[in-house]
Amino acid sequence: MSRHGHRFYVPELPPGSMVPLPREAARQVARVLRLRPGDTIRLFTGDGFDVPATIERMQGESVTVRLGQPEPGRPLPCPPITLVQSLLKHDHFELVVEKATELGVRQIVPLVAQRCVVAVKPEAVRGRMARWRRIAIEAAEQCGRASLPALEPPRALEEIEAAIGSQRAILLWEGTEAQPLASLELEPEASVLLLVGPEGGWTPGEVEQLRAAGAELASLGPLILRSETAAIAGIAQVQVLAGRRTADSLKAAGRRHPPGAP
Repeated sequence: MSRHGHRFYVPELPPGSMVPLPREAARQVARVLRLRPGDTIRLFTGDGFDVPATIERMQGESVTVRLGQPEPGRPLPCPPITLVQSLLKHDHFELVVEKATELGVRQIVPLVAQRCVVAVKPEAVRGRMARWRRIAIEAAEQCGRASLPALEPPRALEEIEAAIGSQRAILLWEGTEAQPLASLELEPEASVLLLVGPEGGWTPGEVEQLRAAGAELASLGPLILRSETAAIAGIAQVQVLAGRRTADSLKAAGRRHPPGAP
């Protein structure tokens, strides 16, 4: 349970004040958590709102709740981030999905890079994406997030290259030509495309291809990080940089208009 109470994602809520919980959520309430009538939970459909609910009736694994008024969910941190994460070993990629969801990433795009040590066969894409979605749902339930990140199927480098012009692209890379990520200035509301390489790292050709398309090369420091570590650290640092810009703007506005000034 998160500090926001027991939260459950439901694909949709039927109209009415009294509704049955979906089977999986009802099983969690009745069999796992052993809640009782009168206990309260929170539901969300992924639209950015939480709906408080009170358990009214329980019979076996059938649970009926009374819905309260929808409430805006917790805001996501700025800036809006699309994480382009090269495919990793399954548990490592799943860790990235979980932590990126907790950190508020808006979109996750798996990338088929040259040095990926795993591949998702076309016939396995649907099952793999379903698992990633379940992991994102569980992370959202736990962290208090009222929306889910958009999860894309694996993409080729050329597809990512074509999308770079529409938002600021930052390629995490340990090469000497990369500038420190901490030195970048980021606008809080400007979307960021954060590109993270595979276990084997980016090839020189991939770096040049993405840089030519407009990606900036940025380093997280002198040490070579695991891919999943780089993704988590990169997301957090981008958010800090955007937050710092917001704080600086507020300070500047305060100097221009001090309290009590006409």
